[in-house]
Amino acid sequence: MTETHSPAPAVAGLRVISPEQWGADLGLVQGGTFREMVGPASGAQRRSMHHVRIDPAGTTVPLRHDGEAVYYVVEGTPVVTELLRHRRDSHRLAPGSMIHLHAGATYAIESDQGAVLIGGPCPVDPALGAAAAPYLEESRLSVYHRDRPGLMVPFISRDARLVVWLGAGAVDANMNYVVLEPGERNKEHVHAESEDTIHILEGRGTAENVSTGERFPIGPGDTVHIEIGTWHAVAADRGERVVSVGGPCPADTDMLRAAGVDVADIMEKIGR
Repeated sequence: MTETHSPAPAVAGLRVISPEQWGADLGLVQGGTFREMVGPASGAQRRSMHHVRIDPAGTTVPLRHDGEAVYYVVEGTPVVTELLRHRRDSHRLAPGSMIHLHAGATYAIESDQGAVLIGGPCPVDPALGAAAAPYLEESRLSVYHRDRPGLMVPFISRDARLVVWLGAGAVDANMNYVVLEPGERNKEHVHAESEDTIHILEGRGTAENVSTGERFPIGPGDTVHIEIGTWHAVAADRGERVVSVGGPCPADTDMLRAAGVDVADIMEKIGR
């Protein structure tokens, strides 16, 4: 196999996006930045992922999407507030928290001490940052934590946690937390109808485009975007523990069935 050094160029099916390749600030944070890592600029349609930095006393503008959204708290203890028609519901978050918003929820994220989050709408929201109203009557926001997973998927890794996933009602906006110990590698796999996005929080390893035989070194801050139908794997093959968040969007029901999940029962429960 050939090896390409980071930052990697786009290739058929897989791209590694380094921090130097993030998009410009979208102007959605008053006191901070909101930058695209994966989205329209990288050719994504079903998953967007942004780097959201909120400075002390900063806040996002009110946000609302026609689809779902999901965020992971990397640093800080921000507050997410859902803006409802007759009240506001606020939640103080900790590092490792995940926020899932159903379609139509209006929300803002603020921080008194500063915070960093990773995430965004799924599918891609072409009107990101447009007017947030009208507000909903009932809450459409849920808070989770990486240490309280809904499902473990051992063929991804010995510590692969599905946190915001189909079983929690997330059809389009999923967020997994995956730890690869040194020497560990995913079983190579493919998503027939989902884009996969993997953001590296810590550690150095290799992202493999199994479909083309190419290998790309990855490290903290890199984001791997995998197109639909591309066989791929991630390996912790550089002597370090690799920790990432992300996952396929929409939910990969074939993968869930392979993990023993009764997908039909879940879909019936959530009205799909």
